[in-house]
Formats: sequence, C-alpha cells, structure tokens
Amino acid sequence: MIKEEDNEKSLLFDEGFPERVLMTSFLLSLIVIACSLSCLSLKMTLSIAVGCFTSLVLCKVLWWTIQHALKHKRPEIKKFFLKVSILKYSLIGVTLFSVCFFLDVDPIAMALGLGVVVVVIIMKIGSKLLVDYLNKSIKVPLER
Repeated sequence: MIKEEDNEKSLLFDEGFPERVLMTSFLLSLIVIACSLSCLSLKMTLSIAVGCFTSLVLCKVLWWTIQHALKHKRPEIKKFFLKVSILKYSLIGVTLFSVCFFLDVDPIAMALGLGVVVVVIIMKIGSKLLVDYLNKSIKVPLER
C-alpha cells in the first residue's frame, strides 16, 4: 500500500536536480560537438557550440538567480527576477546578434544547440516519471 506522503514525495525533485541537469547537459554538449566536428562542417560545429554554450549559460544564470533570491530571502523577489532577466536577455541577445553578424553560423544548428538543456530536462523528468510508474505498478514479492 502506498501512502499519500510517499506519493507526494516522489513528485518533488531533490536539491541536486539542477546540478545534475547542468552536468548532463555539459556532457551531452561535448558529445554533440565532438560528433558534429567529425561529421559536419566547421560552420555547423561552430553554430552548435554557440547554441550549447548559450543554453548552458542561461540555465546556470537561472539557477544562480533562484538560489540567490531564496538564500537572501529578498522581500522584493519579483523586482530582483525582473532586473536579472532584463540583464540576462539583453546580454544574450547582444551576444547572439554579434555571433550571427560577425561569424558565419547556421541558425538551425544553433537552435539545436540551444535546445540541449531542454532535452536533458525532459529526459530526466520523463525517466523519473517512468521509474515512479514502474515502481508503483510492478509488485514483486519479497522472498527470504
């Protein structure tokens, strides 16, 4: 019999989830860049690398913002998030514009690189839901 407390507990993520997402995203980015370097042109590899780097930076800044806001218990947390978001997206916008303007990059390959962190988050949540479902649905008797 599964208690409601255990059911609620399985839906929550632990504190190490964002760090694991960042590490997995970084490793997946390295693998994707290495594969594109061996199979695709330098233009495509550069585009994927820029997208992966931007995606990792956005994820890291978002996680830092959440940690900083919760650690200091800011009373005006909405203003803090707004200021950080405006600064973050302004810098990322200028960076992506500069990369697209001065370097020859493929926008589709860069979009694939930007999606690396999102793919990792979806895979991690999907795998957690699958494992929780299998743990609840498959009953194995204990034999001693």
